[in-house]
This record gives sequence, C-alpha cells and structure tokens, in this order.
Amino acid sequence: MLMSTIEELLHRRTDLSTFLVHLTRAAEGKTARDNLLSIAHDGALQARTALGPAAQLEVHLAGTPATQKVVCFTETPLEHTWMLLQQIDGRTIQFEPYGLAITKTTARKAHFNPVWYSDISTRGGRDWPVASVDKLVASAEQRAKRHDGSVDVNLLAMEPILLLTPFFEQMGPIRQGRKEFWWEREWRHVGEYRLAFPSRIVAVFAPEADHPLFRQDLEQRNERWARRPLLDPTWGLERMIAELSNIDSDEMGPFPHR
Repeated sequence: MLMSTIEELLHRRTDLSTFLVHLTRAAEGKTARDNLLSIAHDGALQARTALGPAAQLEVHLAGTPATQKVVCFTETPLEHTWMLLQQIDGRTIQFEPYGLAITKTTARKAHFNPVWYSDISTRGGRDWPVASVDKLVASAEQRAKRHDGSVDVNLLAMEPILLLTPFFEQMGPIRQGRKEFWWEREWRHVGEYRLAFPSRIVAVFAPEADHPLFRQDLEQRNERWARRPLLDPTWGLERMIAELSNIDSDEMGPFPHR
C-alpha cells in the first residue's frame, strides 16, 4: 500500500473545509451590503466586538495588544454557507448574504486561531476547563489593581492569560437558555484584520440578483476586489464550481440556453 500524506487525506474529507467564511450584517445604520463595500474600500475588517471570558475587561484593554475585540470567520464548506443565513432559535445575530471567503492557510499566516470550545454543563459536578480560565482572569485583574481599587492598564495588559482568552468560548446551558455554537467552527483574529492581498480572497458573496450592480459598486471601491469570483451563498456546489471555474454563463446548468 502506498504511503499517503495527511494533506492528501484531508483533501478528501468533505466534513472539513479549506475555507473560512465571513458574512456581514446590518449595523450602526448601515446595511450588510454597505458594510461589505466598506470592507472592500478600507481593505480591512474592523474588530468591533469583545468576546471570550475576559470580554468584560475590554473597558481597560482597548487599544492594547491584549484587546479582547476580534474579527470572526467560520470554517464552512462554501456550499453550506447558506446555513449561516438561516434564522436559528436562540441565535441573536442574523447574517445576510454578503461576505467573503479566504483559505485557512491565509488565515493562519495572518494569526487567526480556531476557537477553543469548553463545555460548561454542570452534570456530575465536574469542574470544566473554562472555570479555571475564569479564575486566571480574576487573578489577573486582581494583580493589576492599585491600592485605591483602580486598574493599572499597562500591568493588566501584560497578563499572559489575556492573550488567550479571545479564543475561548463556552458551550452548554446558560441562564437565558443554552449556548451551542461549536458547530460554527469559529476562527478569530484579535484586532483589525487587514486584507493586504485581495487576490487571496477566494470569493465574494452577494445575492445573484445583485451581482451586476454589486460588481460595479465593488469596482468603484476596489477594482481588485471586483475581479474576484462573485458567488451567491445560497447556490449549490455545482453552481459555485462553475462560477469559480469562470465558465461562461451560457454554458452553465444541465440544459442548453436558446
């Protein structure tokens, strides 16, 4: 039997994806479409939300290397991107069909890291790993406090645990219900993520009906983005392959066009 490399094997795993997907949503008075065009214009994704077990310390850590604000992507096969658009019970964030995809290799070079999901179920009285993380965060905050109770920001930002906490997430029951989003296979980047090389963007997402106008708008913001493949996230795999292969639209589909 011939020896196989792990790369050869993983390329055949349909449950693992080569790609990471970032979808936009309406926020701060702008539509999801507007926000994606802003990303193209700026060449960067802003880290707007503090996440992880030390998110409450962002009030002190903003602007430091230990910021807890992150940019989020999801490990998703391109043909399953549609699932992220569904209205899901218990989910407070609603994404829209605008976004982009990059490869995991691109992400890892840019210092992304997969989220570490830790179970917080209380069954059996087990002390789960995230409880230890919470204790480390509390200890870090206590060590950074001055005699008057205020926080020494520089001292707090030097705590090693705070460089790890943005990559932790809970899964299990919470007061409001349950938190079970491990299936998203989230990857995070601490702070702003600059897309310095638009050619490394695998594809841009937008609804098919908006493709002609959206490509024009992309051209105005960033002409290199406008040259990337434009996919509808609700398309199936075959349709996406055809678009990524730059097949003429008249040649797509099972039936010939008139």
